[in-house]
Amino acid sequence: FDIKGLKKFNTPATPGTVLKKPMDGDVLLTPEKQTLYHSGVGKGMHMMQYSRPDTYNAVRDLARHMTKATQAHYDAMLRMMKYVDDTSDRVLVLNPTRKWDGNKEHEFIISGRSDSDYAKDTQTRKSISGYRVLLEDAPVMFKSSTQKSVALSVCEAEQTAGVLCAQDMLYVRHILKLMGLKVKLPMILEMDNKGAVDLANNWSDGGRTRHVDVRNYFLRELKDEGVLYIKHISGADNE
Repeated sequence: FDIKGLKKFNTPATPGTVLKKPMDGDVLLTPEKQTLYHSGVGKGMHMMQYSRPDTYNAVRDLARHMTKATQAHYDAMLRMMKYVDDTSDRVLVLNPTRKWDGNKEHEFIISGRSDSDYAKDTQTRKSISGYRVLLEDAPVMFKSSTQKSVALSVCEAEQTAGVLCAQDMLYVRHILKLMGLKVKLPMILEMDNKGAVDLANNWSDGGRTRHVDVRNYFLRELKDEGVLYIKHISGADNE
């Protein structure tokens, strides 16, 4: 991939934008160049999983156009590659804050943090979920994904992202339990939307949230069982 002549980028994708599906009349890549696009995005998917989670959102957007891409998509792929090449000193750091001494009574700490980008896709108006799960403050799961359905409010989009994060927190907990290890409860889930936090922490439903109350009850049940605690943090701290 010829990226040496490209200027330096500070982000893996253009901030505030989403790659659009080709419209009628748009010129698609040739089959040979589409194959090259496949290869480049595949390399990006490997890096985002194992060493460069900061590119996850950009690669997710690129991966949505594996069958029909235009030159704009190809240029966006080259930008992602140039960013990775220019920031090769950035890596996924696994640095737990506590050390396990082998004691089976040790309680491991699992925490999560979620966020969403409301109605980000201008063609479908679907929102984007982003979250990460930490084990002893070391990242063990992280994801950026397009939500499966259209959220009708910022609160609903944030709630959807929070539920996805909670599910993966439970997954990490189950793995540790299968290994005969203990987890400190409640696990802390941080969200920066006060409305979504308040919905998860009480048992009232209004007419505007009745259509998503299944997700609310899922989080509330975990809270009542002492498994999960949903905590509000400021948007500035939610990085």
